[in-house]
Amino acid sequence: MPKIDIPYIDKLAHFVEYFILGALLVRAFANSSDKANFKMILLLSILIAAAYGALDEFHQRFVSGRSPEIFDIISDIIGSLFGALVSLHKEKGSRAIDNTV
Repeated sequence: MPKIDIPYIDKLAHFVEYFILGALLVRAFANSSDKANFKMILLLSILIAAAYGALDEFHQRFVSGRSPEIFDIISDIIGSLFGALVSLHKEKGSRAIDNTV
């Protein structure tokens, strides 16, 4: 793989990947029930994404040439938080429209 010499580009990649994961988790939970508890959906989505990120970093301890980093986990959590919030806002808006029709 080519080496990219942009400072902290890996943190941005973690943020984007977990932004998508957080958004998809919210969408999956919101569409799994007619009576969605948005606070619970947000909490579960962030916790699942954070746990997945932490386990991924732990796994890197056992992979040659890779090492776990706490700032990767932080980027994962922040990305999933933002993705979940954006998706949750969208889900709430679409439910309000659906309820009025």
